[in-house]
Order: sequence, then C-alpha cells, then structure tokens
Amino acid sequence: MRKQVELLIDEDELTGIEAVSLVRFPAIEQNWVYLSATQDKKMQFATDDEKRMLIGPALIPDKLIMRLDEDDEEYDVFFSKETVRHAMELFMQEARTNESTLEHQSKIDGVTVVESWLIEDKKKDKAALYGFELPIGTWMLSVKVNNADIWEKVKAKDVRGFSVEGYFTDRLVEMMKGKLCKNCPEDKEILEKLKAIILDELKPTSFLNDKPLFDSKRTAELWGQMFHDVSGFEEVKLNGVMLYTANYKLEKV
Repeated sequence: MRKQVELLIDEDELTGIEAVSLVRFPAIEQNWVYLSATQDKKMQFATDDEKRMLIGPALIPDKLIMRLDEDDEEYDVFFSKETVRHAMELFMQEARTNESTLEHQSKIDGVTVVESWLIEDKKKDKAALYGFELPIGTWMLSVKVNNADIWEKVKAKDVRGFSVEGYFTDRLVEMMKGKLCKNCPEDKEILEKLKAIILDELKPTSFLNDKPLFDSKRTAELWGQMFHDVSGFEEVKLNGVMLYTANYKLEKV
C-alpha cells in the first residue's frame, strides 16, 4: 500500500487555491460537462448558439491522487472535507474567480467561475442533473467561457476538466520545516538545490538582480517566508507589467 499524505491549508503559511486550470487529464479523474443551447432546456439557461458553460468538480474529498516524490517513489495525497470547504471559501473570499490557466502553464482570459458550491445531497444536488455521482463535500464549479480559442479546445476535448492550482503545507512549506526530509544536513549546497526545485514549482515570471519575480503576491510572500525569513512583498514594474518579489528589505543579516 502506498503512503498516504493529507494536504492542508494553513493561512499563516500563505497556502490556498490561486487559480483553476483547464487540463486534458484532471488529477481527480473526473471530466466536466459542457453545455450547449440544445441541452438541458429545463435549466433555463440562455438560448444563444452556445452557452459556453462548463460544469464539473474542482476537488473531491478523500480522493486519492497519485504523486511521485524526489526519488520517483509513488505516494497518494488527499484532501479532507474540511480542507475542501476551506479551499473553496478562500478561493471565493480572495476573488480569484477570473484566475484561470491552461494546463497549469499559460494564463488565459475570458474564463470565469460563475458558480461555486459544495455537494450536500448526492441525489438532490444540481451536480446529479448533469450525470455526476460524487461524494458529499465535493467542490463543484460552473464556469463561463468567453474565449473562442479555449471553447474550441473544449469541443475538441483537448481539455476535459478542472485542476486547481495552489500551495499546501505538506508539499512546500512543511518540506522546508524538515517534515518530509528527516535528518537533512544544513548544507548550503543542499539548500541551493532545494531552492532550485521549489523555484521550478513556483514558476517565476522573470528575474531582477538574480531575485525571482512572480505574478502573484502570495507566491512572492511564500518565497520570502521560506528562504529569507521575511513577510510581505514588494511591487516591481517590469516592461509595463506589475510583478511581485519578496520583501528583501526586511531580510535578516
């Protein structure tokens, strides 16, 4: 039996959901239902040529998701019902409904979360109307697609489901606290290797004086907290685009 690791959200550690990605193979192994004007007329959707709506799960509680560790060993991660609810609440509170990406890489415009809810009754929930049989506590999304290129990918089944983007304590912050690395030596070379691995995960937009710049305040804060023992962020305008970096002015020397 593979090791099972619960992923958690800790607001003190700057974790949570940053965006919803449209992907070909969702990790939760559930695709969405896309709605055209000829479908589900009883739902009283607009009767344009295409409503361009996507309905599907974002997170399923206790669903085991296979991952590989640094030694290419398989293990499973999962989210509890409480964490799924917390993730949904933070996503909505922080107004990230227009934060979308394609395959966890490029940002995309014209894709908006218009409904977000938790399944509370498997038979009576709206998700059942679209053929979903999902457990209580599943986070469902209804997404409007006003991007013609993305909608063509949906119809061609090049993208088939939702995959959330975010940071969770066990994956990043807890690793730096030693919980995923027993008896790690405090060696500068090893630390630099860890920085390189995590920097690849965080995907900086650019660099300024060898310091990474991010398009997310949360990511810049996370980087500063993990490696420089600082809080907050600094704004940097580069080629007319607002980016963010860690608040190095507070770095301990």
